[in-house]
Amino acid sequence: MQDNTRNIRQDMRDYMPRYYDDFPVILNVIDRQADVMIALNEAAATTLAQVFVVSADRDLPRWERICGIKTDLTKTIEARRAIVKSRIQGAGTVTVGVVRELADTLYGAATEVQEDFVGASVVVTLVGKRGAAANAEDVRKELRELIPAHLGITLEFTWFVWDEFDTLTWNQADAFTWDELEVYMP
Repeated sequence: MQDNTRNIRQDMRDYMPRYYDDFPVILNVIDRQADVMIALNEAAATTLAQVFVVSADRDLPRWERICGIKTDLTKTIEARRAIVKSRIQGAGTVTVGVVRELADTLYGAATEVQEDFVGASVVVTLVGKRGAAANAEDVRKELRELIPAHLGITLEFTWFVWDEFDTLTWNQADAFTWDELEVYMP
């Protein structure tokens, strides 16, 4: 933003005839007008950002109200945006990519999504982190809003398995508690 600030100020001075450079009062007036223009540009950019869900922050509660979502300030801005986006996009076809994007954002880590046609469910596996996620029920609730009602939702979590234990030396493994080792990602 500093580049825009300097450019606006310099542009306004460049529009003035050169003989005004000798009058500090005139330059001061131009600088104050430049400050107003800079503030106006920043306000316009902030307002424009509220028009789009991906950049909204101040008006995110308005987007949530439009989509029929109860505002939950305990969730991150990114998670709230993802929920709003999923509701807006939910009018169309729900694809594996849409489900994965929402799950990734809500978990804050990578997920894998598979369709279980025989079991008529969607399996979401958290692969970016180990262990059970603390917000699993929130994720299930938001996915339920997106995924059609006739499909079940299965949330799976990954853990440290014994085959991966072979990559550690005993000294390395001894540095962990059992709970830390369960969720360790080599």
